[in-house]
Amino acid sequence: MHVAPEAPARRRPPVAVFLAVPLAVLSALAVALFALIALAFSNGSFDGGGWLVVAVPVVLSVWLLAGGLLLLLGRSWLAVFLPAAALVVLLGWVIVTEGLITESDGLLPLIWALPAGTAVLAALPGVRRWVTARRCARLSTARG
Repeated sequence: MHVAPEAPARRRPPVAVFLAVPLAVLSALAVALFALIALAFSNGSFDGGGWLVVAVPVVLSVWLLAGGLLLLLGRSWLAVFLPAAALVVLLGWVIVTEGLITESDGLLPLIWALPAGTAVLAALPGVRRWVTARRCARLSTARG
């Protein structure tokens, strides 16, 4: 039985990666801006878990930036998908519980759409296949 040689993994990322990475960076910047505003309004007092309002956005921002880099390098699509999806859920929960959906002037849906687009683009089958092919290529060169 003749087995065809495996095609080498493309080095160039799919177009969806080039769209997802800037969205991840913009999402991280929007979340970091929120954390900065929350820090400014806290006046340094973090009573009753108020530190979470600052810490969670900072962690998500850093995770999004690191995940975007890992996606661009073809190392992991989950590293950007997970924080983006968590941000979508978190923002959705804040929008619904705070009743901001009625007061929205168009900026809030845009801020919500940034991580949503990032998550969708990072989870596309073509992106996942590319990351898997890159991972397999790295493993095969490491072994041989």
